[in-house]
Amino acid sequence: MILMLLLPFLMMWSLGGFENSSNTMIWAFLAPIMALLYTEKKEPFYWLIAFLLLLSLSVALEPILAKRTIAYTLKEFLFLINTSAVLSGIYVLLKYFINQTKTDVNNNVSFLQSYKTTIDTNLIVTKTDLEGNITFANENFYKISQYNANEALGAKHNIVRHPETDPSVYKEIWDTVLDKRTWHGQLKNQAKDGSTYWVETAISPILDKDDNIVEFIAIRYDITEIIQKQETLTRLLYTDTLTGLKNRKALFRDKNENVQHSLVLINIDKFSQINNLYGEVFGDKVLIKFSEFLLGAIEQRESCDLYRLGGDEFVVLSEERDPVTIQNNMANLIKYLHDRPITIDGQDISLSISVGISLEENKSLLESSSMALKSAKRNSKHIVLYSEAISLNQEYENNLKWVKEIKDAIKHDRVILYYQAIKDNKTNTIFKYETLIRLLDEQGNIVPPQKFLEIAKKSKLYKDLTKIVINKSFEYFKDKEFYFSVNITIEDILDPDINAFIINSLQKYGIGEKVSFEIVETESIEKFDVIEKFINNVKSYGAKISIDDFGTGYSNFEYLMRLQADYIKIDGSIIKNIVHDKKSALITSIIVSFAKEMNIKTIGEFVENEDIDNKLKELGVDKSQGYFIEKPKEKL
Repeated sequence: MILMLLLPFLMMWSLGGFENSSNTMIWAFLAPIMALLYTEKKEPFYWLIAFLLLLSLSVALEPILAKRTIAYTLKEFLFLINTSAVLSGIYVLLKYFINQTKTDVNNNVSFLQSYKTTIDTNLIVTKTDLEGNITFANENFYKISQYNANEALGAKHNIVRHPETDPSVYKEIWDTVLDKRTWHGQLKNQAKDGSTYWVETAISPILDKDDNIVEFIAIRYDITEIIQKQETLTRLLYTDTLTGLKNRKALFRDKNENVQHSLVLINIDKFSQINNLYGEVFGDKVLIKFSEFLLGAIEQRESCDLYRLGGDEFVVLSEERDPVTIQNNMANLIKYLHDRPITIDGQDISLSISVGISLEENKSLLESSSMALKSAKRNSKHIVLYSEAISLNQEYENNLKWVKEIKDAIKHDRVILYYQAIKDNKTNTIFKYETLIRLLDEQGNIVPPQKFLEIAKKSKLYKDLTKIVINKSFEYFKDKEFYFSVNITIEDILDPDINAFIINSLQKYGIGEKVSFEIVETESIEKFDVIEKFINNVKSYGAKISIDDFGTGYSNFEYLMRLQADYIKIDGSIIKNIVHDKKSALITSIIVSFAKEMNIKTIGEFVENEDIDNKLKELGVDKSQGYFIEKPKEKL
């Protein structure tokens, strides 16, 4: 615009100054004024065009005007008009720019006010000086922390620090922000009244023009409700609904700790007879009373936990490793139980138990104690301590048989796939199929996976089976309209060979948008960098990630987010009881609520009847799978 204003002066002097050009320059200086008055939008483009057109006209008229003799008085008059036009043009332009600047400032102020309102409504904001003293806090901070401005301003920000938070977290925060980087993470804070709240937090340093830190700003989002749902769900997931004891899931969680444990597996002898004689309701009361008895027997011992595995089996997990002490404790418990029958509804019930004890490595505690328990029952003993000598020869023979069966099936292409439908609960239509592995034995019988998969893993044949399933799945669905899912384990992802095979299959078939990789056995996850890289890779091809058996061994919500799940499949042990068990329904509703907030779709498996299907719809579960929907089949 400055150039536009200077152009008339340059043109004026090129034509010989005011004497020769004042009559022409009137048009040039009037051009921007007329253009600004002409357009309501006041866009410079319009008055530039008008300016150039009028200037061209002035140049065209100049030779004619220059030949005319102009009286001195007229020249002075024209000079006056020319000068007035210049001043008017400058005045109008300056007024326009001032008004435009005011408008921009007002707009910016309005925008900033809107930003501030949005932030104050949804976020918790504080600023601190270099010493960590609060210099500013918005209303949300005062509301959630319960401190007022007089109490908060000038105080250390650690007034909201929760005593349970590890000091290393705050050291990490200070190290990050003093390095002029932003710290992100979740923090557990404590309000003035001692209550707890959780926030998703970003803390950033504010720098001056010389790149020096002058203050810190913290922006937070209240995630207390999400954390509380997670804690409630986790508590329910790890608690036996009948007895209130820790359950099988909790046992797997606890025994994976670094501390070496012993495990005592307790089974009530002939418990089925109690159910048959008195009914299942009475039997449940017996289990509750027996669990109370066991709990009372171990509550005085340190580092000792009690679990109900399911049915009539209970586990004592302890840091006690002396076999004599453990066997003596169990012998005393058996004697005490024998001498004191439990009373249910006026009926005295004498219980007898069998016990299997293991002092093996944590990962094999349950398996080895189970073998000890089988030995106890087979040999009519109350207590058996596991040793290599009692490993069952029959089991070894069985393993050898299945290793041969698996090898033959691989060699002769007798590894086949079945497909089970997954229904969309909104449209009530089948949209996806899960691929399921089967073996075909020499007699043509279908062999389910529970008979051979574990042995395949131990015999290092599992990788071959995984490749076959992936290859046959992609080949089968490449020309079909349905989506499909393939089961893989964390071990598959961490195996470079399988990892590469999956990526190559996605490249080869080009149907990544059809496939979901359903991750099973997600109870304990390590090497997250490798797993996240795999997930990012398959998602780049359009593939989805599904988490299997959610609500059992897998319930870590942080893992769920890091695995970038698109689907979570609620475990069948929850779904099959959902109609009559309030806790199962509650767990499901919490999972659904959390999943919707995270934009994750939910699938209920083991849908065995219409009542379960309707209940899932009622609770908002997105998809259903099970025998009621469709049994697995070899061809679609």
